[in-house]
Amino acid sequence: MKKILALLLTILMVISLAACADREPKPADESSASSSSQQSSKVEPENTYELPDFPDHGEDIAAMKEINDDTRGWLRIPDTTVDDVVVSKMDPNDYNRYYLRRDIHKNDGVMEGVYYADCRNQFDGTAEGLSQNTTIYGHALDMNDDPEHIRFSQLKKFWDIDFAKDHPYIYFSTEGEDLVWEIFATFFTTLNHDYINPLDGFTDEQIETFLNEIKARSEYNYNVEVTPDDKYLTLSTCVYKLTPGVYPNNYRYVIMAKLVTDDNYKEKADLEVNPNILGPDEKYTG
Repeated sequence: MKKILALLLTILMVISLAACADREPKPADESSASSSSQQSSKVEPENTYELPDFPDHGEDIAAMKEINDDTRGWLRIPDTTVDDVVVSKMDPNDYNRYYLRRDIHKNDGVMEGVYYADCRNQFDGTAEGLSQNTTIYGHALDMNDDPEHIRFSQLKKFWDIDFAKDHPYIYFSTEGEDLVWEIFATFFTTLNHDYINPLDGFTDEQIETFLNEIKARSEYNYNVEVTPDDKYLTLSTCVYKLTPGVYPNNYRYVIMAKLVTDDNYKEKADLEVNPNILGPDEKYTG
C-alpha cells in the first residue's frame, strides 16, 4: 500500500507541474515573433497621389517683382495657356481699373491686360496673409466664348465635363509659398452677386451662406468639403453665351477653389452635373 500511495503522489506531482508550465508566459522571442506576425499582416495604407506638375514659381515671381513691384503671385492652370504673373493695384479709390488695359510694364492701351487681383485683397507673401477670398480677374475677349482664345477665355475649357474631371486643381503661388487650390465650383452669375467679397471679418454663419449660394449656382456638384475656415481662390471673367453679341454685359463665368493644406491630392475631380442648378438671374433665397 505504501508503494502504491507513493506512486500515486508522484503521478499527481507530474500532472501539476505540467499544468503550471502551460500557464507560464511565453519566452520574449516567441511573444515578439507573434506581435511581428500580427503587424506584418496589417494592410499598409496606399500612397497618396503625387502631383506630376507641382507648382514651383518662386523664381518666376522674384523675376517679375524686379519688373513690376505690384507683383503678387503666379497663376497656372494645367493644360491651358494660363501661366503668368498676377499683379494688384492695392488702391481702393482705383477699384480695379488700373490694370484693366495695362500690361506687366504698366503700359496703357493693352486690350488683353494682365491677370490682376482685387484691390481689396491682402498679400504678405504667405498663404496665411491672404484674404479669405482672393479674387483674380482676367479678360475673355472672344465673343464666341472660344476656349482656345487668350487669357481667361481658357477657363471655358471647364464647360467640358471631362476636362473638369481631369483638372481638379489650380496653382496660385504667393511670393513666399507655392500653393495648390482644389476646385469646388464653376458657375455663371451676374454682377449683382457679391462673389468677389474678400470675406474678411465675416462670421462663420455669413460664410456658410456665401458658400451655399456658390454651390447652388455651380454647374457641377463637386465632392469637396469646404468650410468657413478655408481660404478661397476666385477666378472671374466675361462670358457671352447668355447675351450673344452683347458687350459689355452683366454676366460672368467664375471658378472657385479652396486652399489645399495637406498632401492628399487626387488624380481626378469627383463631380457630377448639378441637376438643380440655380440660374445666374435667379435670386438665392437659402
